Amino acid sequence: MPAWLAWGLGVLVLSFALTVLFSFLTEISVKDSPAFVCIIVLVVLLFLNILCDLLANAIISCSPEAFHAMASKKIKGAKRAVTFCRNATKLSSIFADVIGDICGIVSGAAGTALVVHFALTGSIYEIIASIGVSAVIGALTVGGKAIFKHFAIKYNKQIVFGFAKFTTFFKREK
Repeated sequence: MPAWLAWGLGVLVLSFALTVLFSFLTEISVKDSPAFVCIIVLVVLLFLNILCDLLANAIISCSPEAFHAMASKKIKGAKRAVTFCRNATKLSSIFADVIGDICGIVSGAAGTALVVHFALTGSIYEIIASIGVSAVIGALTVGGKAIFKHFAIKYNKQIVFGFAKFTTFFKREK
């Protein structure tokens, strides 16, 4: 099997599994919950979407040379940062395309649950609430990504290194 096809199929399976997981967690969190719970879930999904986009942009715009000296001095997280930079296209795809897009899709479902809380069946207020919630979700998602893209590129080394150090808490560097 060609590497590009194996990668694509792996992303397909990962996307499916993460969508099921995120949808399940969102569904059990917002089902029959008060509006403030729906808002909290929605904010978490929006934050995760923007954070993943920030990481993707930082990783894709960073070069591994920035971390070679640190890695040779055995600074914790530096080897992982080099690995992230060398696998930038795959990591960027996972963060921005897989996790980010799934958060966008699931936030739409959470927004629908929120609209149900505000809706008066069959009235004009249901339409206004639906359009308003969709507009806020869209604006916060796109606006947040646009705002943080600048920081992702300007501070790419700090973001990549910080994320690399963070991941060493879960899996040690070799």
